[in-house]
Order: sequence, then structure tokens, then C-alpha cells
Amino acid sequence: MWTVEYAATDDVASILNVQRSAFEENQRRYRFPLPQLRETDEDVLRDLRDAIVLVARQGEEVIGAVRGRMDGEVCEVYDLAVDPAYAHLAVGRSLMSRIEAEALSRGATRVTLRTGLRDAPAIDFYLKLGYRPTSILRDDLTEYDQVEFVKELAE
Repeated sequence: MWTVEYAATDDVASILNVQRSAFEENQRRYRFPLPQLRETDEDVLRDLRDAIVLVARQGEEVIGAVRGRMDGEVCEVYDLAVDPAYAHLAVGRSLMSRIEAEALSRGATRVTLRTGLRDAPAIDFYLKLGYRPTSILRDDLTEYDQVEFVKELAE
């Protein structure tokens, strides 16, 4: 069984590896590189300082990660990634549950997130977790249109 815990600086390379593995499949749907595939060690290190960064571990191995940024009473969740070998085992659900709890403990009343409009499995996943779509954000340059979701948190 995996655990979900705060990420450490030693986890940076593993977080990026899991993220790249998870988003490679989605890349085939787009002409331009997905932002998640362009992130660097420095990006993750900055988030370790300024955001909530959680990892799922199977033993010592990082098998998933998620990040969230607080802005007042709103937590913006981003870069949820699960190693494809662990897909459909509720790792993503565990990460989302924990980041929602962390956001609530820091005063958040809602969580927002975005996912690619062409990523039907992710859209279905967020709907099952109780998120509701609020808008479609178009990107005419890259065609990386996104669906924005929101979930109200209850204590």
C-alpha cells in the first residue's frame, strides 16, 4: 500500500519522472509540448518553497504527485500525475483527497483546477470526485484548450 506525504527536495527528480511518464500519453493529442513536460528541477523546487507538494510512495518509490497553490480561500491544484503502472489503483484519488484536506486546513473553501479539453479520462476523474466544470479556456496558439473545474470544500 502507498502513503501520501509532503514531498522533500530529494523527491524533485522522481516527481518530474512520474509527471513525464504520466503526461507522455496526452502529448500525442497536441501539436505543442505540454507545459507539464517542460518543467524543470527549479520549477519543482520553487513549488516546494511556495506551494503544497505531495507525493504518493510505494515503499521508497514515488508513484504519484500533486501540487496546490493557496490564494486566499482558494487552492489551485495542478500537475496531478500518477505513474502509469499504478493507474486505476486510486493513487490519484488518494492524492486529491489529501490535498483537499490540506487546503481546508489552511482556510480554503474551494479548490480549482484545469485539465486539457482533450483528456477525457481526466475530465471523467474530476467529475467523479465532485468537481464541476466552470469554463473552457481557449488557447488558439497551441490548441491546448482547458476545462476549468471547481469544488466547494465542506468541513
